[in-house]
Amino acid sequence: MDDKSSNKQDIKGGAGITAGHDVTIGDNTGQQAIGEYVNQFQIQQPSGEALIKLMQYLDEKRQASVNLKILNCYSPSTLPDYPPRLREFVTENRVHEINQAMVYLNEHRILFISGMGGIGKTTLARALVETRPANVPLPFWFDFAKRPGATLGDVLKELAGYIHTPQIAQFVDEGREAGQDDINRLTDELEKRDSPWLIFDNLETALNNRNFHDPGIDSLFTSLRDSTHQAKIIITSRTLPVLADGGSLIDILEDNKHELKGLKPNFAVDYLVKNGLDEVEQSQLEELTSSVDGHPLALKLLIGLVKNFGVKDTLDNLSTFKRHKESTIKMARRLFDKLAGDEKELLEHISVFRQPESKTAIERMFVATTSEDAIENLMEKSLLETDHEGSYWLHPLVGEFAYDDLENKMKVHEIAMQYYLSLPVPEERTSREDIQPLIEAHYHACRAEDYNKALNIIMDNKLYVDLDRWGNYRTLVDLYLGMLPEDHFSDNILFDDIGDHSVVLGNLGLAYGDLGQVEKAIEYIKQVLVISREIGDRRGEGAGLGNLGSEYGNLGEVEKAIEYHKKALVISREIGDRRGEGADLGNLGSEYGNLGQVEKAIEYYEQALVISKEIGDRQGEGNALGNLGSSYSDLGQVEKAIDYYEQALVISKKIDDRRGEGHHLGNLGDAYRNLRQVKKAIEYHEQALVISKEIGDRRGEGAELVYLGNAYSDLGQVKKAIDYYEQALVISKEIGDRQGEGSDLGNLGSSYSDLGQVKKAIDYYEQALVIGKEIKDPKLINFCEENLKSIKS
Repeated sequence: MDDKSSNKQDIKGGAGITAGHDVTIGDNTGQQAIGEYVNQFQIQQPSGEALIKLMQYLDEKRQASVNLKILNCYSPSTLPDYPPRLREFVTENRVHEINQAMVYLNEHRILFISGMGGIGKTTLARALVETRPANVPLPFWFDFAKRPGATLGDVLKELAGYIHTPQIAQFVDEGREAGQDDINRLTDELEKRDSPWLIFDNLETALNNRNFHDPGIDSLFTSLRDSTHQAKIIITSRTLPVLADGGSLIDILEDNKHELKGLKPNFAVDYLVKNGLDEVEQSQLEELTSSVDGHPLALKLLIGLVKNFGVKDTLDNLSTFKRHKESTIKMARRLFDKLAGDEKELLEHISVFRQPESKTAIERMFVATTSEDAIENLMEKSLLETDHEGSYWLHPLVGEFAYDDLENKMKVHEIAMQYYLSLPVPEERTSREDIQPLIEAHYHACRAEDYNKALNIIMDNKLYVDLDRWGNYRTLVDLYLGMLPEDHFSDNILFDDIGDHSVVLGNLGLAYGDLGQVEKAIEYIKQVLVISREIGDRRGEGAGLGNLGSEYGNLGEVEKAIEYHKKALVISREIGDRRGEGADLGNLGSEYGNLGQVEKAIEYYEQALVISKEIGDRQGEGNALGNLGSSYSDLGQVEKAIDYYEQALVISKKIDDRRGEGHHLGNLGDAYRNLRQVKKAIEYHEQALVISKEIGDRRGEGAELVYLGNAYSDLGQVKKAIDYYEQALVISKEIGDRQGEGSDLGNLGSSYSDLGQVKKAIDYYEQALVIGKEIKDPKLINFCEENLKSIKS
């Protein structure tokens, strides 16, 4: 099948920060740090209002073209939620710490934020993201709490994707564990970069006592401490790690308190007043806040305790805790237990949700003893939070307390799964948000260890079709990984049927292939072949052979690809799988086309067309017609190609195949461009672009942007072409399309060469060449090498 994405390659011709320093935005150091990127803000006094204005200004500056080009060179991680009310609260109450941190980062590379759980370390790090310089991209964010047992290899693979430098993760292709050489590649790359931010959250979960459980992680942070890179490192942790060499991750001065403290007394009292304790005497408010050292979570719990038990009883309890020399975190746990009362079981059930949820979701978790006004009670007690717009959630530490006490976790996850499955999903799905309930249902099915149900959620709802169309290949990978044992190729099968295990392995392989990790894809698909042969699944064996052929084709090993497709064709014919036979013939046509044997490709496409008509496969018929059109276009018979494209377009419209419709419109546009009817070509490409956006086809959208760039380049409007290529490049990076990314970079190189900007052209060609070698794309490699040789001569 002629995948439109292939047409996309239509390339032309160390120390810690603490609340102990008394630094304000009004002093010279603060003015200097902020003044480097915001000259018009002359903040004399630290205030939340001033910082919010600064954040708004920086947001505007990031939209400037010069900054956008920098920001688009990275693939940002998913950041913690930061709703407006939380942003406002943190900005007002942590203005001193935010300012101090920004001043410190101006002079140092490692910012260490420590403190007990619930004190606000993660939130402070998240707040700093809003005040980063305008030319600093969204940061790399790795949460060790969400990746328990993470190894050096896990971290480096994520970093390699973030900075678009696959060499950092070459240990994967080499089949070995990550080591110091790979760390050195990372630090060498960071030396070339202009101060990206790397945030490592909840680092204490990577420690055994105070030492790293993984020697590789230890080596990583030792190198980040000692090397001369340009990155800014922000670390949050309850504990300061001790490295294997006996040294500390940061140098702590005797007079430098490096632990994040609770809210200052005046802010803490103000917080209590604003949250319903306005009638409590000032002296009692001060005693309440000092008893918990201004700990944000403990203050939330105190509000509920005072409202439910009164000031006197609450202070008496606090005195009892103090006599037992409770730590603030243990005190928060005791406050939670006392406050939860009869609603503790409900809180435990709510704790399985991993995102803010509706009132209906909370009610689904009600138990037999739950009162009708439980939600209002929990909010009154400050145990349940809300945005007052219909969403509810637990504070992370409250959720941790509650989930730890939940005895029958699998049963409650099953209830959550059933809730999400009851939610309606739009018939017309255009984005990941439309299927989020199904993604959540899948997550809870895995947690309930109902892996058969988890797979059915994906297959019955065709999530793989939607996520492929939108380019959400990473989400697909995560879904499939959730259904595999820790050792993916072990005999520990999580499904009732080994065939289902084989399906997951195969689909995971295809998803890795879409991410450009072709050799990893081949590894998984080969395992599918092993299983299929063991259980005598001839159809599965044929599909595995065909998929291997496609992946070897992506590696440029066309002869090997043809060999696998021919083996698949034999099986399809043996078992009478006519649809599979048509697909195998189409794949063979594509590979012979790649070899330049266009007449032979046409023979295979014509055989596939006959089968599609015989079995009534209208979509397959349209694909075969489109492929024939592309082949005749390659032969220079453009009018004949247009005839085939138009026939294919008619079929797509009749069967309401919007994706196919956009595909054929794009091919028509390219055909008219070949006839030098460029304005007509633009009309077709614009129609195709509209369809791609409407259905959320990100890969198709990127392809049409490239086609439009090519067309405007033909018209001599090179700057307009560059704009389209840059938009396409953004999409390629977003969806992890490495081949598309390389092609887009190559197109930009050609455009800047046309403008006479040689250095810029060389830079783009070299970036494209790196990707070409990484994904082993001979066409892209040859194109870049030839142009670099020509432009440098």
